[in-house]
Amino acid sequence: MKNILALICIAGFAVLPLAVLGLRAARPKRMPWWAVFSITFGLGWALALVGAMLREGPETGAGHVTALFFGWAYALIWFIPWILIYGVVQFARRRHAGRNA
Repeated sequence: MKNILALICIAGFAVLPLAVLGLRAARPKRMPWWAVFSITFGLGWALALVGAMLREGPETGAGHVTALFFGWAYALIWFIPWILIYGVVQFARRRHAGRNA
């Protein structure tokens, strides 16, 4: 059961930037940038911490400490490529909309 919950946390961590940026693309006024970053880093940190605790178990604490102090960095590193892709897609959408107007 712990392995399944750990996989759910890892999958949630992997999908989190896509979901948040998808909500930002669909409703930019309801999802401001401060909320995008807060949700991504806060929830990403929590998912990294819980996933590390479930995956390694209580007998090994090195992963817990790393996830506790640097879980936000994992979320940041995972978020950077997705925000770059988001920027390119938004740039292409605006450029295409400008040509059709």
